[in-house]
Amino acid sequence: DAPMAVTSTPEQAQARQFGIYFGGTASQYDLCVKKGFLARGDQSAEEMAKSYLEKVWATSHGAGQSAYVQDGWDTIKKEVLEHEAFYTQEKCAAVGRQWAKLVAEMRKK
Repeated sequence: DAPMAVTSTPEQAQARQFGIYFGGTASQYDLCVKKGFLARGDQSAEEMAKSYLEKVWATSHGAGQSAYVQDGWDTIKKEVLEHEAFYTQEKCAAVGRQWAKLVAEMRKK
């Protein structure tokens, strides 16, 4: 699948950027878990992120933007997997801190 790199509105571009940031952090976290650098939770970070996107984000931003969020996430996930070696214990510690901030924000909503 080719990415939807073309966005025709600022909202679509923001949705895609959100997918890159939010989904990308979840994908990075799960990769770090797989590598043994971070602890696995009850759910994978990607499962938590998907649930949040379906239950909270799509409701407040409109389902029409969800495809752009998913496109951003898919794009960055491919990049993460292509550069697995970049994810060292130090990088994963930073990913863990960032994911913890996102989880705290998700719980507020």
